[in-house]
Amino acid sequence: MFVKGFFGGNGIVGAQVPVGAGIGFALKYMKKEACCFALYGDGAANQGQVFEAFNMASLWKLPVVFGCENNKYGMGTAASRSSAMTEYYQRGQYIPGIKVNGMDVLAVAHATKFARDYTISGKGPLVMEFVTYRYGTDTYLLRGWAFAFLAA
Repeated sequence: MFVKGFFGGNGIVGAQVPVGAGIGFALKYMKKEACCFALYGDGAANQGQVFEAFNMASLWKLPVVFGCENNKYGMGTAASRSSAMTEYYQRGQYIPGIKVNGMDVLAVAHATKFARDYTISGKGPLVMEFVTYRYGTDTYLLRGWAFAFLAA
């Protein structure tokens, strides 16, 4: 898990998105033929820092793929109750986006290859939405709490 080129996660919701833009900046500055995949969940998609990172990445045509895992819930809140627009791949406005069936490993593999090729060609960033579904709660800690709350 902790290998060269992997920068880990972040305890701040959505904070990996601007970090990813910064890594994309470094890759472009060093003239490396590589891109950064900055992954975040649909629950983080409304963070202001996400839009700021999109803006900078677009202005500087950074090689970054912003990947949103849309599992329909942010913690325990349905996306439709927290987001006015749940088509996350369109959130970049000025950044092209693609929607991918996150439940199909081959679709994800093909879309990921396309995204990498697109961003390292110098065209700038790309937003990808991986549409999937979460069958359980956000954390195992919530399972007992949610059950106790519902049972009360």
